[in-house]
Amino acid sequence: MGKQANVLHGSCSEVYINGVRETMATKIEVKVTGDFEDGAFCGDYGTFPIYNGYAVEGTLTGKKSDSALEVAISDGYRTGIMPDIVLITALTNPVTHQSERWSVGGVVFTEAALANIEAKKAVERELPFKAETYTNLEAIV
Repeated sequence: MGKQANVLHGSCSEVYINGVRETMATKIEVKVTGDFEDGAFCGDYGTFPIYNGYAVEGTLTGKKSDSALEVAISDGYRTGIMPDIVLITALTNPVTHQSERWSVGGVVFTEAALANIEAKKAVERELPFKAETYTNLEAIV
């Protein structure tokens, strides 16, 4: 078996929203970014990173087949009560059957297009979000 058998491929991935598979997802990006400030100290010429915390954010992109997410997001904006959303991503190597899975909790979608329609094109939606927590459920080692 060559090296290519170890390459992970997006076609072998799944996205779940509150336990329900999002079959129309075409892309998801979730990243955690460290918040650092520069520290300078007397008697030292260097600048040192001081860790202050982290932020989780991302974007879910896909074809649109219903309005459920947009309705939940817009209702949350209108009432101030955001829906409780957990995203789970799964990326599987079909040769080894190993998977990488992440759970992202406290998801709040920061934007939702109420209409984004173009003639002769499938309707796509892009939903940027922020989140509170992340947990690795399974890793490929």
